[in-house]
Amino acid sequence: MNFIFRILLIGITSYYIVEPIPWWSIILIPFILGLIFEDNFLSHFLSSFIGTSVAWLFLMLSFDLETQSVLSGKIIDILEISSVKFLIISTSVIGGIVSGLGSLTGVSLRNILVKKKNLREYRF
Repeated sequence: MNFIFRILLIGITSYYIVEPIPWWSIILIPFILGLIFEDNFLSHFLSSFIGTSVAWLFLMLSFDLETQSVLSGKIIDILEISSVKFLIISTSVIGGIVSGLGSLTGVSLRNILVKKKNLREYRF
């Protein structure tokens, strides 16, 4: 349940947070969620990656439709990329990786700060 909740929360905030503040702000929400929720590294990375990638995919598609591919065409010419589809997919994957690394940083900091109980094998 935490996995799906994190995907939704990260996806919604990644979609709406890009407008008022810079693009690198997508690191903040996964970092905070990594500090709050206790789970393994893979689960945190995947939830952040999926949430941000899907949100940025829809965000880039909406930008492309609003500008009628004029801006995408200019970026393709500058970066020498083959198509608009590749540009949109690569942008969403890069955003997902950045968000996933932010989440891993939060989980790592949580593991450093919060001490785990020593489990004894034999109980008396």
